[in-house]
Amino acid sequence: MEVALIVFVAILALLFAKGIYDKKKSFKKLYAKVDYAYGKIPDKKLSSEKIEALKYYFKEHSTEYDIDDITWNDLSMDNLYNLMNSCSSAYGEEYLYALLRTPEMNEEKLKERGRLIYIFSKNREMRNTFSTHFANMGIMKNISVFEYMGNLKSATLEGAGIHIFLDFLLALAVAYIFMNPPFGIIASVIMLFANIITYFKYKTKVENYFVIIAFIIRSLDSAKKLTSEKYDEVQDYTDRLKYCIKQFNGMRHGAWLVSSTNTNSSDLGQIMLDYVRMIFHIDLIKFNFMYNTFLNKEKAFYEIFETIGLLDSMIAVASFRELMGRNCTPVFGSEKKIKADGMFHPLVEDPVPSSFTADKSILLTGSNASGKSTFLKTVAINQLLSQTVYTALAKSYETTFFNIMSSMALKDDIIGGQSYYIVEIRSLKRIIERINEKVPVLVFIDEVLKGTNTLERIAASSRILLSLATSNSICFAATHDIELTFILENYYKNFHFEEQVSENEVIFDYTLRDGRAVTRNAIKLLSILGYPDEIIESATDMAQSYLNTNEWKVL
Repeated sequence: MEVALIVFVAILALLFAKGIYDKKKSFKKLYAKVDYAYGKIPDKKLSSEKIEALKYYFKEHSTEYDIDDITWNDLSMDNLYNLMNSCSSAYGEEYLYALLRTPEMNEEKLKERGRLIYIFSKNREMRNTFSTHFANMGIMKNISVFEYMGNLKSATLEGAGIHIFLDFLLALAVAYIFMNPPFGIIASVIMLFANIITYFKYKTKVENYFVIIAFIIRSLDSAKKLTSEKYDEVQDYTDRLKYCIKQFNGMRHGAWLVSSTNTNSSDLGQIMLDYVRMIFHIDLIKFNFMYNTFLNKEKAFYEIFETIGLLDSMIAVASFRELMGRNCTPVFGSEKKIKADGMFHPLVEDPVPSSFTADKSILLTGSNASGKSTFLKTVAINQLLSQTVYTALAKSYETTFFNIMSSMALKDDIIGGQSYYIVEIRSLKRIIERINEKVPVLVFIDEVLKGTNTLERIAASSRILLSLATSNSICFAATHDIELTFILENYYKNFHFEEQVSENEVIFDYTLRDGRAVTRNAIKLLSILGYPDEIIESATDMAQSYLNTNEWKVL
């Protein structure tokens, strides 16, 4: 008997030791993984469903200066988010997305983000340790953690009373076996089947919420381990987490009773426990108590969400800075201007840096594919990064706080029955309506009013651009209409891009130059692409005739 007991205790000790060893091994493996991934392009690409899910937290925390959908899409920000998103946790992913869509108008928050980014970039051990704990929390595939929290809050549950009552009846029936065996056995069998049937009926209703609770418990366990790490630079954050986690101690104790918290369905102990759950409803009873704890401590959990989200996303930004190489901390002043030296676009391979000073609005001219649209997006993205993650991709970047809006990559609305021109003027109108004296608007327009005829385009666009230039805004506009550079020369600085055209090719250097474009190469491009000679010659003659007479030939 004593030998058997010793063997049993030894087996338990071995299993316990193996569990500890496996956890340490898993932690080391995750640690190596996050260490290797730092400063590299993230290997995950989010689906369109996940991108939609990420919007939930952002929409619940909207401000008057948010990046709207048109501007976000104009700047291909989903692609940039994918490039930046090396977050290890679901909290970090949602927080980073919201961060990039919510420009700050106060430098204090930005300075604190910058401090965290710098700390994580310099302290490899701390960065990897935090990322490993975050990775243990996990990533939700195509759903939003914040949305699930909202769903959990609005869930309608029957409560634990019915399950406790059924357990009481089952216990009473079993007790009757000792007093009246035939009746007790029959009653016990009836209650056994009743409990199992009722179990599956109620379990089906709350199964999805079990997933949420399981994720919360896993997050709380990982966050608790994180708070044991001692790093003075982030002590305020770990202390805040520790205080909030303590409020969930009752929820965490006995969490193993809830089946979804343990996914190892092949484990013999887990299989046995499943039968116990079916008979006694212990997971449903525990779930109800956990659910009530969450409702009572909702504010504390959202603080945990945002603290983890901030730390995880700042590690991701540190990794992004490492990936980009050249970057700087933007300098914010009160003067309404932008001064950039060596600024570049993060999504362009081998980008050509641009340097400029914009203390007034800017008109860009040049041929198609010369770099106008890319330049507009480069300025807009750098301004957005400056006001969100305190980072500019440049040697130096001086600016002020702007409300950022654009009207660039528009499309006609076939389903809504709106032409390109209608879509365009609606887009421009939304910008004009946002202008006020509180915060200047930084406007980006690509080919203003290109959806209408030349005469009215120049007349209307000149007035729209004048209105923007004389209001509390700075406007960057690209155009093919050289006439606008003369009409608006008192209100807009002129910059241009140009190309070199040889007999067989067009060479773009993507270099920003002062002044308006003076070359016209559209007809020459037709020749390079192999259009018939008669079309090229006729078009050249017609263009020259118009320049000589200011009238078009009748064909």
